[in-house]
Amino acid sequence: MSADEPRNEPVGGPRAPSSGTPVPVDLSSDRRSRGAWFVFLAGPLIWLTHFAIVYLSSEAGCNADGAILERFDPPVPVVVTWVATAVAVPLCAAAALRAWRWWHADRDEPVAVADGDLRGTHLPFMGFLLAVGSLIAVLFTAAPALVLSCTG
Repeated sequence: MSADEPRNEPVGGPRAPSSGTPVPVDLSSDRRSRGAWFVFLAGPLIWLTHFAIVYLSSEAGCNADGAILERFDPPVPVVVTWVATAVAVPLCAAAALRAWRWWHADRDEPVAVADGDLRGTHLPFMGFLLAVGSLIAVLFTAAPALVLSCTG
């Protein structure tokens, strides 16, 4: 290679493994792939966050002692559960609606699936099922905390 020839070296950014492509991999333009991860994981992440908030506030309010944790004495766990549920249910419903729209948009037009293209897969339908299941899980997580008392 002479000094006048341009060198084909990666300039920066994410790179493929050593056995793969020796050039930078630009993931910023792959919006469809990021949208697929959102549709697939939004429902379970909302449920997980809701579960953690409800569990930790109930645990701190019902079982913990100490000057700082007295702030969580009842009725704080019930209020936190109501607020967390009021936020999580519409978020799960929105995630389910987005997955539903993506699933039906792909069913309307036949698509020739290329390598790495997610439109012909069952990912939107599975994202819809996960979001609906997460919505049900949020309601079941909130039910005992809203009905049972920790003062007994």
